[in-house]
Amino acid sequence: MMAAALWLSILLPIARTGPLPGAPPQPSTSVPRFERSACPVDVVPDEAIDCGVLTVRENRRKADSRAIRLPVMIFRTRAAAPAPDPVLFVPGGPGVSAVAGRKSAQGNILLEDRDFIVLEPRGARHAQPALECPATNALKGEIAAGRLRGRAALARAAAECRANLTASGVDLDGYRTEALADDIEDLRKALGYDKWNLLGLSYGTRVVLTVLRRHPSGVRSVVLDSVLPPDVNFDEVATANLQRALNMVFDGCVIDRDCSAAYPDLRRRFADLIARADNDPLPLGLHAAGRPTEIRGAEVVSAIYVALHSRQMIPHIPRIISSAADGHYKELTPLVSNNQGGSSMAWGLRYSVWCADEASFERADRIAGQVSPDLGLGGIDEGTASPGECTAWNVAPAPAIENEPVKSDVPALIFAGEFDPDTPPDWGRQLLETMPNAVYVELRGGTHGAGFSSCGGEITMAFLRPPGSPLPIECALELRGADFGLSARPQR
Repeated sequence: MMAAALWLSILLPIARTGPLPGAPPQPSTSVPRFERSACPVDVVPDEAIDCGVLTVRENRRKADSRAIRLPVMIFRTRAAAPAPDPVLFVPGGPGVSAVAGRKSAQGNILLEDRDFIVLEPRGARHAQPALECPATNALKGEIAAGRLRGRAALARAAAECRANLTASGVDLDGYRTEALADDIEDLRKALGYDKWNLLGLSYGTRVVLTVLRRHPSGVRSVVLDSVLPPDVNFDEVATANLQRALNMVFDGCVIDRDCSAAYPDLRRRFADLIARADNDPLPLGLHAAGRPTEIRGAEVVSAIYVALHSRQMIPHIPRIISSAADGHYKELTPLVSNNQGGSSMAWGLRYSVWCADEASFERADRIAGQVSPDLGLGGIDEGTASPGECTAWNVAPAPAIENEPVKSDVPALIFAGEFDPDTPPDWGRQLLETMPNAVYVELRGGTHGAGFSSCGGEITMAFLRPPGSPLPIECALELRGADFGLSARPQR
């Protein structure tokens, strides 16, 4: 689950001196607790930020569970009179680091009003322990290069990684969405905030919704971007979500006069391109890890999937497909190349969360249907974890409530992107049924992470201000959407 973050380019500066505002003193041996520390990543100097570590139990269900450490970064507002309720950002994933590579708070408009906080998810790269699975990361690179098919090798790697982590003392049943939500509540209390606002992206929206279910009293409002509701079975529809976005491109070209004239049979040409690549890998001349790649149908579809995550690239997809169908790979090649390399996920965290909270409620036959070559997408596998991988990971299944809709009257702002190939707009819209104080904004031409844009930033700023403030949704209403006529114009 990918996203661009334009207005939210929060990276990290040096920790400043002095006590943390609102942080009550705590005994150094108490759990949970927050303690100041050096920043977990290299940061730009001369920006106001505090860094620390949240210490919590690895498994709250066990009285003797060991303590684990989660880095925290607090970006201080530029306001002379700061709002008392900060924003906590919850990243996607699961398995994504919240702090990796963040070097500066420049460009984060939310700092105009209030503090902005980032908490590293338990098990992510900078947490202690980090649930890394290096062999899985490498195998993902082999899959991207077209040199590995199926998931049998991933299941074997998952079993090996599980054995290594448990031998080191990791309790894999302690890493679930419920635990991440409880970490957030523990941090709020440790920092001394009465209430705060939660901003979730992709899988992060599921974490935020779980906070609303478990700890609603500490939440002033939520912003949910590219919603992954707990009650959807993602792996059963993962490729269907991609197919929906592709069909919108094909249909958008048909109804655009210039695009349809230039590419009158785009859907069929795409199908022919995928079939041809499956029979004879495309000669793109790429290498990964020192060996030639094998670009078949799935790798072509994966490259277009990458393009579907860029608002700027979406209007050009018809030309990219048509040119490749004619044997001209100039525009396709960089998309494929950018998709090469191993995964950067902490796969131990990803497996623990997904296999407990998601796979427990999914049907293996429906998952298998999503990787069928009959879909015409080269057998691409958009699922997160296969039944075989989850069997190898062997964590306890989540209780039934983790697969049920969340009901909440907390004010909510919901963003969706029209072309999102991962979390379709309907998933965000369906929250309106159980969240009466929610506002839904769909950004035409947008994709995954649609709210991370200048328009989304404007709306978010207004939403976080006093209740009843008008939302500047004019910027969303004025969006034209994807101009597929651009595909038919001469390229510079």
